[in-house]
Amino acid sequence: MVRQMVMLAAVLLCLLSCGQEAGPPVPETGTGKRPVIGLVLSPNGLGDMSYNDMQYDGLIEAYRRHDIEVRFRVPQIDTPAAITALCTDLIRTEGCTLLMAGEGVRMTPIFEKLALQHPRVMFALLGYQGKPIPNLVSSRFAQYEGSFVTGVLAARMAGQGGIAFIGGVNIPAIAEFSGGFVDGVHHVDPRAGVLVRHISLFPDFSGFDNPQAGYRLARDLYGAGVSVIYAAAGASGNGIIQAARESGRFVIGVDSNQDHMAPGNVLTSMMKRLDIAVVTIVERFLQGTLKGGAEVISFDYSNGGVSTTDMAFVREQVSTPVMAEVRAIEAAFAVRRR
Repeated sequence: MVRQMVMLAAVLLCLLSCGQEAGPPVPETGTGKRPVIGLVLSPNGLGDMSYNDMQYDGLIEAYRRHDIEVRFRVPQIDTPAAITALCTDLIRTEGCTLLMAGEGVRMTPIFEKLALQHPRVMFALLGYQGKPIPNLVSSRFAQYEGSFVTGVLAARMAGQGGIAFIGGVNIPAIAEFSGGFVDGVHHVDPRAGVLVRHISLFPDFSGFDNPQAGYRLARDLYGAGVSVIYAAAGASGNGIIQAARESGRFVIGVDSNQDHMAPGNVLTSMMKRLDIAVVTIVERFLQGTLKGGAEVISFDYSNGGVSTTDMAFVREQVSTPVMAEVRAIEAAFAVRRR
């Protein structure tokens, strides 16, 4: 109920008009006008229980903490022209002076162009690095490291069964997930094989929003003897988790804490804390310390940007030595990043 009330409040805020583009990227103080923060989610929209929901939660948390107005939009048409028009409306009509891109592959080129066209607006890429433009902020998540940890866990829990990775689309960002996962498995057993599959191939992005396809692929893999699947596939991961529950096998979730979606079957989730990223970027913007250009904001184990869950539902299945090994590797990543 609380989440629904907050969502309704945010939707009502989105209906308000905030004037034309004006003022420097850092919001003015003492004028009585609240800064307007915008977020453009991926076309998959809310309800994915993954990265879109995490970003939205971060936006609402920033709204709770600070005297700001917020706007969020979901592109109804998945084309560069439609996304550009949506962003332009947020800037010119809604008056956003900070605009964040929730999906980097398709939106990075769009934001690079918009940043050049609107130099008095700050643009931020969540989890992607753009060109060194003064008002374009880049950020990255240590998703390789988080996935390495899940690979270690998968190797320890697979038993005599196989291990697989399912990515939404074969893009570089997903390759970081799969690469870290495979290396984590090989850290435990250099001879172990890992099946790597993708639901769709670039430039077809439907693999991030096709739970049915994810379900079918996972069912086939479990049927072929796979014991653990790491799913990095956005909303399609929901279908993979369903297949794990029905097959009685293990799955590893991604982006948000998905352990509750199949208690006892979801070993853990590699949380890519996009909510923390949104709050951090908003706060730096309000403080006047948000910088574009060549600087890249890092979200990793040292600042809570990535992490695995507490594994509350599998405590009896994951032995104390395995849990200790996982936590030790995470601690080592955190120290190395400091």
